[in-house]
Amino acid sequence: MGLLYLAAVLEQNEYEVDVLDLLVSRYTKDKIRSKLEQYEPDIVGVTCVTMNYPTASDILKYCKSVNPDIITVIGGPHVTFAPVETLNEAPWIDIVVMGEGEYTLVDIVSGKNLNYVDGIAFRSDGVKVTAQRSLIENLDALPLPARHLFPTSRYHALASHCSLITGRGCPFNCIFCVGSKMGGRRARFRDPKLVVDEIEHGLSLGFDQVNLEDDLFTLNHKHLHAICDEIIARELKFKWSVFARVDTVNPVVLEKLKQAGCDWLCYGIESGNQQILDIVKKKITLDKIRESVKMAKDAGVNVLASFILGLPGETKETLLQTMEFARELDTYYGFHVLAPFPGTEVREKADEYGLEILTNDWAKYDANRPVSRTEGASPEDITAALHKYYKGLRIVPDGPEKSEVDRVELAKSQRRSPLAWSLVSGDVIESLGGIIQTDGPVEDLADRITKLIPYPPQQIHENITSWVDKGLLKYDMKDGQLVWRWA
Repeated sequence: MGLLYLAAVLEQNEYEVDVLDLLVSRYTKDKIRSKLEQYEPDIVGVTCVTMNYPTASDILKYCKSVNPDIITVIGGPHVTFAPVETLNEAPWIDIVVMGEGEYTLVDIVSGKNLNYVDGIAFRSDGVKVTAQRSLIENLDALPLPARHLFPTSRYHALASHCSLITGRGCPFNCIFCVGSKMGGRRARFRDPKLVVDEIEHGLSLGFDQVNLEDDLFTLNHKHLHAICDEIIARELKFKWSVFARVDTVNPVVLEKLKQAGCDWLCYGIESGNQQILDIVKKKITLDKIRESVKMAKDAGVNVLASFILGLPGETKETLLQTMEFARELDTYYGFHVLAPFPGTEVREKADEYGLEILTNDWAKYDANRPVSRTEGASPEDITAALHKYYKGLRIVPDGPEKSEVDRVELAKSQRRSPLAWSLVSGDVIESLGGIIQTDGPVEDLADRITKLIPYPPQQIHENITSWVDKGLLKYDMKDGQLVWRWA
């Protein structure tokens, strides 16, 4: 969403901008060089979270090596809370953008004197950090995200949802999160009609699922009802999901969500131990969690309960309590491991919370492995709990609410995703070159792919046929041969 908005605002201000999406394609330095030589940019910017900061920094380092005159800019939550450290450790990065970056980036590309650009850090007799930039009050002034610059066919092949936001900000201050620091403690909301306009635009691009990526969509019930009513009034039929807190829902809200087509809520529950919930300032109770999960299920909305292992106060006993509590809720659930990101209270006050941070290797901050320890829970304890969880996972959950058709469709989608990911992340289609037609375009393409990746031929053929029928894969004739590409 960050790149979508940045690109849109640059275009709105009549700057030429292009996007190289390295999430759904293979990252190679040859690809970076080719793009730089073809596009000849004056400025290259990347966005990152803590986990992919090393890769983001490496991209900019390589850009500088290709053309030292390129201005390199980096933004995102990680560098927002470590601007001085970032510039000191990465001399190839020229500018750090802190917080919301849309109008900051416009100031930078306009050539404005950096001393008068709020919300950045740059080198000037050392590192200079300018004044904090005010949050964008009128989100409706932002243009629709620039989806036309992204390879949507690749996302469709991955059966991805369409992401959008209806507002920014979160009034809560959980110690493991930087949401309220990035987006502000006071929530700002977009016009519901504009939100649904964007939903319609996403549906027109072929997406049939939408994820509202607000930190907390269920915070403002008036805003929520207005969006739901607009979806219902336009008779839009699609599936969508939201992030929620258990203390921000009630039966009326849940019924409205269901009526408008929302089929998934993700509750941030974090722990099955009340003392830990209190320590991390979650401000919810175990009873409230039970009540809100049941309410959502009664309304016909699926619930994903999200937990974090390794929070302050964690012990071997509390790990077991959380596992048992997750099962007790009788809903879908998943576990992350605490990653004390820069900017979080849990990192800034680690000693006070009895937390030992074990590494600053940011690539390990993927929330899937322990990078810290508490007095009562070692990394080995947390890893053992995770392994126990993974061992108990079943691909298709049992339950009377699942019809056989549901099971078959879910199994198909789960088979499809790894194959699609292999193709898009490895740039397999692009690597094929020209194909001499023998049996037929689709058959020839499927046969060639079968020789390159270890998937059953029938599965490959089914997927290729589906993507061609949907217009996601196309071919051009070159020297009498078929050259395939993502649309």
